[in-house]
Amino acid sequence: MIARIKRALSNISRYVEMFDARSIARRMFVTNSFDGLLTTLGIVLGAHIAGIKDPVAYVGTVLGASFSMGVFSGMVATYFSERAERLRELREMERQMLHELRGSVYERAVKFVPLYVALWSGAGVVALPFVGVLPFLLLPPLGVTSVAVMVYASVAVVLAEMFLLGFYLGRVAGENPVYNGLRLLGIGSLAAAALTAVELLT
Repeated sequence: MIARIKRALSNISRYVEMFDARSIARRMFVTNSFDGLLTTLGIVLGAHIAGIKDPVAYVGTVLGASFSMGVFSGMVATYFSERAERLRELREMERQMLHELRGSVYERAVKFVPLYVALWSGAGVVALPFVGVLPFLLLPPLGVTSVAVMVYASVAVVLAEMFLLGFYLGRVAGENPVYNGLRLLGIGSLAAAALTAVELLT
């Protein structure tokens, strides 16, 4: 059983390396995470300005939007677009080799990689927004009843996540991670201010 698991993990690693799928999945995860966090900011701030007092409403709305985006846009759309690209490459290779690659390691990789990328893409939309609304779940049991405090805590968590995304990208790029983190934090702060202004004006 253990040997079978090791073999499966080894095959997955080989498939991922064949198409440099880690870098593709990383880009999709970060991009969709940032989109999800911006959506979370918009929902939380908009609901607060609208006078929503039920913490569950904030969580339900954010998770509903995240799940919808994560499954249908983050995963399904990514899967089919990535699958189309990989199949195109497979057909092109078969044409050049004048030989079908059915049943080969390359074909198995072509089938696996789109799923791998799609899962990371969907995780980016769902995971970080969920962390962003944890204050609405964790603070009430601690005796915090002010929705405003929960909103501010949620915004702070989301902005902290944006900083960490920037920090991570800085590490990947070999640049100053703190500077990159602050840059993404600044973008998030501007977005929060703009969203608040729009909500107040409308």
